[in-house]
Amino acid sequence: MAENRNAILWGTCPQNLSGSDFAAKDASYGPLTIRRSYQPAAAGMPVSWTRSTGGVDVGKRASCWSAKPSITAMAGGRLDAQTLKFLRSIPKSHLAFVSIWHEGDGKIRNGAFRLATYTAALKRFCELVRQVQSEGWTHLHTVQILTTWSGTSPRAGSTYADTWPGDGLVDVLGVDGYSHLGSGPTLWGPAVKFARSKGIPWAVPEIGYGRTGTKSVTWLKDQVAYLTTTPGGGEHTRCAFACWFDTAGPISSPTPGNVPGWIAAAKDASQTYYSDYTDFAL
Repeated sequence: MAENRNAILWGTCPQNLSGSDFAAKDASYGPLTIRRSYQPAAAGMPVSWTRSTGGVDVGKRASCWSAKPSITAMAGGRLDAQTLKFLRSIPKSHLAFVSIWHEGDGKIRNGAFRLATYTAALKRFCELVRQVQSEGWTHLHTVQILTTWSGTSPRAGSTYADTWPGDGLVDVLGVDGYSHLGSGPTLWGPAVKFARSKGIPWAVPEIGYGRTGTKSVTWLKDQVAYLTTTPGGGEHTRCAFACWFDTAGPISSPTPGNVPGWIAAAKDASQTYYSDYTDFAL
């Protein structure tokens, strides 16, 4: 199998966590090669990949997936056996980027949990993934998912450096970014710089228009240009993957939603930069 380190996987985070609306999004602005999904906090750590929100992706596309298990239990090692069982249930051939507690920097800022608890939990989760990787899961990768907000408006105690769980644990730095916070290097630049300092690629689990700020299609096209020409660290030559946040969020508008100009630009990106996800390599 060829290894493509020049690929950028374009995907989406649709409204339905089950993935039932993915086919419609794919038809609208695909071909899409990755899906962003996550478990609600109440679900904890799933019993298996098949039973998780990422299970429907197998054989169809790559997955960017995260869960919200008890952060104190994960930090204390009490979820080790359950997490290992879950990770080993992911098919070895399936390309999956996995994480816990996405946008942990924002949750630290709003007091949902302490920095030390977050870093201990993420460290333990990544160590468990490393163990499973060593057992032959070569298409399984860790992704730490933070926000561009911590790059554009850093605050002590929740910066990229503060939230880093330790070298040798994170395969990809993922950052969620929206139009009201900037564009191109002003929006993504701090995360790219940090990824380069750690020697790992970068990715964008969520990208879209904010509820406030620009709604110009030029912004979307400018982000496509930046993501497809800007490498992080490591061997990957572009942003590794990017998923449109095509759902209503507290700070965002569905992107590309049902806006014809946005859909056309997203579709152009998917077609122009299409690559087979089974050839993807970091």
